[in-house]
Amino acid sequence: MDSLFDPVYFTQDTALYASRHTADAPMKGYYHYHAAFELLYVSRGAGKIVVNQRTYDIEPGMLYCFQPFQLHKVHPEASAGTPYERTVLHFDPVAVDRAASPFPELQRFFRQLWKRQLPEQRFDVASEGALMEAVCRSFETDRAKGREQSNLLLLLQMISCLRRATEDRSESALSPRELRYSESVMQWIEANFATECSLDALADALHLSKNYVSRVFRQETGNSISEYLTARRIKEACRLLQATDDPVERVGIAVGLPNVSYFCHVFKRVVGVSPLQYRKRS
Repeated sequence: MDSLFDPVYFTQDTALYASRHTADAPMKGYYHYHAAFELLYVSRGAGKIVVNQRTYDIEPGMLYCFQPFQLHKVHPEASAGTPYERTVLHFDPVAVDRAASPFPELQRFFRQLWKRQLPEQRFDVASEGALMEAVCRSFETDRAKGREQSNLLLLLQMISCLRRATEDRSESALSPRELRYSESVMQWIEANFATECSLDALADALHLSKNYVSRVFRQETGNSISEYLTARRIKEACRLLQATDDPVERVGIAVGLPNVSYFCHVFKRVVGVSPLQYRKRS
């Protein structure tokens, strides 16, 4: 597994990174989070996205929103016959909020995306597809000096497209849909990851067999229950190592891994450094 925390470094002159990429071979993806705000626009392709205990299908014409520090995974199903093409934007929300200040309604809409709990994090912007594609192709990805202002204006245009595509949605369109099995699993993990939770307990709580719940979770998310559980535990461990002075042993107990040697082994495998090294580095 790659490092759980994916750092995106902003400088005085760079508050936005743009990346446009096409893949025609399988991409595994991995659970991660970052301090940046992320928008992901899909031009072509299929697959799964997991974010905030929800599972979304990857579809063309969709814009996916990942708020800062949200654990998420993008799992495209790419092949030579069905390529995956996307544009990813990582940006500092403070800088974008400042850039939006001349446009009060747009700024208000962006602050909702940034700071509120979103009922959905996938947005259908197909009605703005031609403009979205033009904007995505216009981002300067070489990070050359002087591109920053141009890229920020393009980002505001993309957010404006999103606002227009969603402003006419009725309340019923925003009402909660029926949970998938994988989402019920993730919600159960969110409530129980700090304990020594087991597949038996999970299956019993959902009134499903262990084999079925494991199989359907992989079908709906592209990965195993144990991968998600480990990622969620280590994300919480990272937070505790940064925010508290608790000993490593206590941090392991707090995230459901009471065996300190095993906790350190898992933490290093996921993050790349030991818990103590992570704390010093942070």
